[in-house]
Amino acid sequence: MATIVVPVQGPSPDLERCLTSVVACTDLLRHRLVVVADGPLEPGPAHVASRMVAARPDAVRLVERPVRGGYPAAANTGLREAAGDVALLNSDTEVTEGWLEKLGEAARRRPRIASATPFSNNATLCSLPRPFAENAIPAGYTVATFAQLVEERSARLSPEIPTGVGFCLFLTREAIDEVGLLDEKGFGVGYGEEVDWCLRASARRFTHVLDDATFVWHRGGGSFGREAVTRARRAERLLARRFPGFLPGLARFMREDPLSPVRERVAVALRPPRRTRAAEAGPARVVHLVHGWPPHATGGTEVFARTLALFQARRREVAVYARLSDPTRPKGEAVELVDGGVRVRLVVNDFLQRDPLSRNALHDRAFAADFDRFLDEARPDLLHVHHLAGHAATLPGLARRRGVPVVCQLQDWWPLCARVNLLNAGGELCAGPSPVKCARCRPLTALPPAAFLNPALHALRAGLMRRALVADRYVAGSRFLVRSWREAGWLPGAAPVEVVPYGIPYALPESPCSDRPLRLPLRFGFVGALMPHKGAHVAVEAFCGVPPDAARLRIWGDPDADPAYVERMLGRAGGADVRIEGRFPEGEKGHVFSDMDVLLVPSIGLESYGIVVDEAMAHGVPVVASRRGALPERFGESCGAFFPAGDPGALRAVIERLVARPETIDEWRRALPPVRTLGDAAERIEEIYAGLFVARGPG
Repeated sequence: MATIVVPVQGPSPDLERCLTSVVACTDLLRHRLVVVADGPLEPGPAHVASRMVAARPDAVRLVERPVRGGYPAAANTGLREAAGDVALLNSDTEVTEGWLEKLGEAARRRPRIASATPFSNNATLCSLPRPFAENAIPAGYTVATFAQLVEERSARLSPEIPTGVGFCLFLTREAIDEVGLLDEKGFGVGYGEEVDWCLRASARRFTHVLDDATFVWHRGGGSFGREAVTRARRAERLLARRFPGFLPGLARFMREDPLSPVRERVAVALRPPRRTRAAEAGPARVVHLVHGWPPHATGGTEVFARTLALFQARRREVAVYARLSDPTRPKGEAVELVDGGVRVRLVVNDFLQRDPLSRNALHDRAFAADFDRFLDEARPDLLHVHHLAGHAATLPGLARRRGVPVVCQLQDWWPLCARVNLLNAGGELCAGPSPVKCARCRPLTALPPAAFLNPALHALRAGLMRRALVADRYVAGSRFLVRSWREAGWLPGAAPVEVVPYGIPYALPESPCSDRPLRLPLRFGFVGALMPHKGAHVAVEAFCGVPPDAARLRIWGDPDADPAYVERMLGRAGGADVRIEGRFPEGEKGHVFSDMDVLLVPSIGLESYGIVVDEAMAHGVPVVASRRGALPERFGESCGAFFPAGDPGALRAVIERLVARPETIDEWRRALPPVRTLGDAAERIEEIYAGLFVARGPG
């Protein structure tokens, strides 16, 4: 029999997840669960704990300490209550099927084992897939299915480790009886007490093992908040005094990485089958630099970058450096993700820092140092830059200084325009950037003297962005984007730019919806960001006065992106049949397009490509779009229509014409052009890579 001890203090937002998983994945006829309240519980955790006790009074016990004494004291309370072996479990964990039995087996695989620690996403030396990092669950897996993979790939080696990790630490009764309890006095509120216990056990010739067949999810970082760094340093100093050889030994363990073969068994299963490179030209290792990553960011640039990286992972090693938005985390904190065999490092930046150079992606010393380390680890033969927003303009230069060739993907106008799409503060197209004009339109700082600093910052921004854009090859999705960059003077006349239309980021639908019967009311749709520059309000205003029995409008997008804008937009609908449907899962795209006769793309801002146009046409849906940016490149007026950007009256005239003659839509359907996929674009980019390496020659 073993006792599971879960110390609880503070808000403990993951407690219900933790205890529910323990009850579901543990044989509580054989084992006991003891929840130790370290001082009076807050209402939420108190309710969760009481409910668990009421549901399983035979196996679950709540022990309440009257005064908060810290994690070591709470854990010791549980240890004193325990019979047999003990599993110390943090409240921000989720255990998986068979976890306790497997930990017990690992702890008895050899004599004199004091502790066993499972693999986790966030457990320093026991982290998986990447050690000493916080990992997200690999794309396509849940906690449960990833745990199954870990168990399936395990060789049950139970390799020795220098110390256990306290998030989930299985302690054998033999070691508890010899070593004693955690050091409450030395470690106070907590941090490092489990390492101290493990090192005391090692001094008595016990060992510690990793259970390579078990995976337990761990959020981590929530117990001490901003105090965590201070407490960690204090614990390190105390451990260094007590055990002078520990930190040097741990550093040696990190360098030698003896757990690499154990992790590799799992990592291999996460990679796609890779083609042999014997006959292929081009880079063996590629790094992509982009400003977001699905599902955290789902704009066209992010979707393109992900699709390209997954395609390339079948041929070479691919790594991605991307930004993550998460206001609950400090700036610069990173999460590692494995997505289709691609290593993705997600670095937090929510633009909340006071430093205007960092906030405006000009330069950030910490980001530069982290990206430099990332390049050391990834060892790329080529850097593919997609977008620098949320990073720093100085990052590509770190690769160039290493002699790494750079491919720059022109995605939009953000390097030229801090508002991204050359729309000024009044919503009108800008004739071109200049420091003084840009400072009035989009101030980069409020620090005094702002009147002087903002033009200077915009001048600095322009210089840094120009240097960031120095590349060996350029790629763009549309001719319009290239032409506008050249006209603005941001591309040298002889700069090699390849126009590679994106296409849709998935396989072409087998059955486009082009044979649907047309009947009133006609079904119009909008799919995109609910932000002013995308022009959904123009579509709503165009429908004002259109009878509901003649046509309807369904708007798909996130209403929380700009709630004030959405409220104003809906206020202009009058009595028209207009409804916001919200977001939809990627897999529902076919259903969304099957429910519309015509897609409206009423963009006010410049569109650099317009993937949604390709998606609609691939599903047999014609498009009516504003005549702006690259949209006229996407289709001709034999299969759709254009209207002046920002003119709801002109759009209403198109809608009324289609209501009066619905068979026009049928004619458009039959004339829709073939649509490419992003796979086609990826193949062309492979040729660009190969050509670049042939041109550079060996070395």
